[in-house]
Amino acid sequence: MQTVEKTSYKKDEKKEFTPDEFAKAKTTCEFVIELIKAISRSGYYDSHHPVSQEVKKGLYIAFKKTLGDSSEIMLSCHEYEDKVDIHISGILNEPFNIRKLTQSSTSDLFVPKLKDYFERKSLNSFVIKKNITAEHFESFIDVMSEPIAESADTSKLGEYLTKSLVDRGITEVSTIFKTDIVLSRGKLPWRVSIILRRLAKDLNVVPMFRFATEDKMKVIKKQIVEDIIRPLTNNDLLKDLIVNCDIVVDHVSHFMEVDELEKLIISSLPSDAVVPISTTVFDIYRDNLMDGVSQEENEQRLERNVYLAKVLNIAAERMIAEKMPDIKNLFEQLFECKIIDSDMLPADMRIDRESAQLADEILSQTENYLENISKASSIEEAESIVLTVKRVIPAFVNAGEWKIIARIVQALNDLSAHHEDMIQESEFLKGMPDSIWEGMEERIADEYIQGDANLRSKIDEVLLLSNTMCIKTVDLMISKSQEPNILKCAVEILSQKGETGRRWAMDVLGQSNHPLSVLNAALLVIMQVGQKEDSKTVRKFLKHTNASIRARALAAMAKINQQDTAAVIIDALNDEEEKVRHQALSLIEHELPVSVEMLQKIVSFLKERISKKNINANDAGLVCGLLKAAGHLGEVSDRETLENEIIEMAAELLNEKKGILKFMKAEIPREKQDILCACAVSLGKCGGIKSKEFLKTLSRNNNDAVANTAKDAMDILDQKAARQ
Repeated sequence: MQTVEKTSYKKDEKKEFTPDEFAKAKTTCEFVIELIKAISRSGYYDSHHPVSQEVKKGLYIAFKKTLGDSSEIMLSCHEYEDKVDIHISGILNEPFNIRKLTQSSTSDLFVPKLKDYFERKSLNSFVIKKNITAEHFESFIDVMSEPIAESADTSKLGEYLTKSLVDRGITEVSTIFKTDIVLSRGKLPWRVSIILRRLAKDLNVVPMFRFATEDKMKVIKKQIVEDIIRPLTNNDLLKDLIVNCDIVVDHVSHFMEVDELEKLIISSLPSDAVVPISTTVFDIYRDNLMDGVSQEENEQRLERNVYLAKVLNIAAERMIAEKMPDIKNLFEQLFECKIIDSDMLPADMRIDRESAQLADEILSQTENYLENISKASSIEEAESIVLTVKRVIPAFVNAGEWKIIARIVQALNDLSAHHEDMIQESEFLKGMPDSIWEGMEERIADEYIQGDANLRSKIDEVLLLSNTMCIKTVDLMISKSQEPNILKCAVEILSQKGETGRRWAMDVLGQSNHPLSVLNAALLVIMQVGQKEDSKTVRKFLKHTNASIRARALAAMAKINQQDTAAVIIDALNDEEEKVRHQALSLIEHELPVSVEMLQKIVSFLKERISKKNINANDAGLVCGLLKAAGHLGEVSDRETLENEIIEMAAELLNEKKGILKFMKAEIPREKQDILCACAVSLGKCGGIKSKEFLKTLSRNNNDAVANTAKDAMDILDQKAARQ
């Protein structure tokens, strides 16, 4: 027996069931076994016989319980090598083999019975729908269990049984017999083959309902298609059904209207599946455009594409009617292949195409167009020009024509400058050139982020020619990208915008709930274009929870208000984070003018750190940096005090708190060694005679690094003395 012909059936791969799936599948198998028993036993008796009634008792209730939320159950039989498989579909997302859910003794007993039943009845598969009534359910069992006379014509068996079901008004059962329609297209996946044959068979049964009205027949046909598609949750399976359904169309064209089946199928698809399935169908259409291996194959492909184009056109109509999202790319391809015409394009796509054509016209005569802008002498003429520019800007962006865009924006700016009074009379023209970019800011930000250095440079030119559009776009760039180069470019653009960039930064800093990247950018802009009065706002960020923001705020303070920065610098030196301390140190050394008062604070800070019993590496690094920075402060009026303080700190490190430093033989820890070297460097820059005496003693220290640094410092003092 070969119950499913011309299919690519293969043995099931191992499937692991979830606990819930296993429970459903097991319940289903138990029902199927009881159904087999009922069909087998009732066939020996008249349908009204007590035994026949007994075997059907409770079976309908079990059927309803088994289906649960499912809309139908399908049984199909397959032979594979020397075994027979019975597949159950409709209960789980995928068909499953009854052998996997029953003990071998049970399956070995009932599977052959079911196989024998399928063979005797010339069956391929049958489907029972959930909405079947109890009366029709029992009638179905009676029909399917009727004994077959030995003299019966087996080629007419399927026709006879189908008529018996129709005569009883049973529309909730679908049967596929071996003698039913044979598909003409090679080997198909077995599930696709069964579905297509079922569709063809069920539709061909419709004319047998002779007393049904035309409207009733349309309802029946619609219900047939919906019942077949509803259980199919796999998009690939639905795609295979659609692309091969042309062979079914050929079998039902005599009683169905033109395109009726195609429309029924598309309208029955789940909404969320229409676009992805249509996309894969179009891929097949496009592949069919390629040359085949023979003229015959090419003709078959072209013929099939006529059908596929029709299906895609119908699907496109549904997408438009239901306003489905994410269709632009597919519709562009459908239009290019002439599957749909321009009238079917969504309004925004039609506008885009018309705008692209207008953009091409402007590109072909750019100089003339720029001249027209410069010669505009009336409000109406200027408004018309701006509306045209606004329309073609998206097309120019798509084409990467940033040089042309920059020239047009510059021309609009020139128009505003030369006809200021005229521009002020039109609310529409007042917004130039920003009004031409309405809604484009995010698109441009994405172009900038994804572009290379060359593209970014071209966009920079356009941004700098714009006003609010520039600020909105750069704000999006900072928010959407963490790339350092993007941040750098954004800060440069905002800084070049001057007061406009400053206002953006102050707006950001006025609300501390912005992302760190945005706060950081705002502080960088303030460093470039900030004003002294901005320091009150910036100062709040010296207490920010993020160390990088604290360090950046400190640097910004130093740029716009050095006096206030000097007052908080010691607090920064005591910050728990090293990057903040180093920022403060760098500002002391390179940026801030140091007063006597500030110098006293620095010395107090140094003495407090050096007095610790155990100086760690971080403390030592900070102290060394401050000592070296102090060496640059020799121009302050209290230089002698600074010299004495440094000598005293160095002496304390060597446990000599007064008098001339004695020769020390004890080993010096690395941290203290570094600090002593820093003291020597600082004394070489700001010291005098007393420093030289101290350095002379220090140069005899048994630590080579300390001794050599002291000697270098003495040389510097000698050179300074020689120049005086």
